Amino acid sequence: MIRIGLPVPTVLRLRLRAQIAAERVARTAQSIRQGVLAVVRTDLILIRRLSLVRVRRSRVVARPAADPAALMPEFERQYQELVDLLCWSAKDGVHDRRDARYAELRAWFLVNYDPLRPALLPHLQIVQEDLVPAEPGEVAPRDAFESLFLSASVDALIHSDTVIFRIMRTRCAVDALRDELDSARS
Repeated sequence: MIRIGLPVPTVLRLRLRAQIAAERVARTAQSIRQGVLAVVRTDLILIRRLSLVRVRRSRVVARPAADPAALMPEFERQYQELVDLLCWSAKDGVHDRRDARYAELRAWFLVNYDPLRPALLPHLQIVQEDLVPAEPGEVAPRDAFESLFLSASVDALIHSDTVIFRIMRTRCAVDALRDELDSARS
């Protein structure tokens, strides 16, 4: 039956309005969710950075430094996995398994990078572009290592113009620290 000149039935009008309202609510909820996640991510990073210092009897006491020689083998293994993941993602593209693995590696580095950072910094060439976040709204990294794992998305990281140079500088720092630790053992 063709209706010409007749008004649209009320049920169809209400359904259309309900769809529009549902889409608006979904978009608003998504933007709120992204904002909350960005704030929580920032807070967690700041808490992690501040957790290196603890308060004892109204005095600030630095935590004892971790032994770089003990931390280095696992750090190097995880670092190599991160670099491999970034290279394969850049070559073949990002998919769910790679996103999940990047999230695991990122979580590991967020916890385990700070104890080794003081030993790595003397060997790391600091460049201004390493201190720029991969995406607007993210926390700014403190060095090239953090720029490789601080981004919440592997996709944003691999599309960065400077990711290759960051990997090269961090690889040189890891190799230099390993050589320094090996020569200290000898």
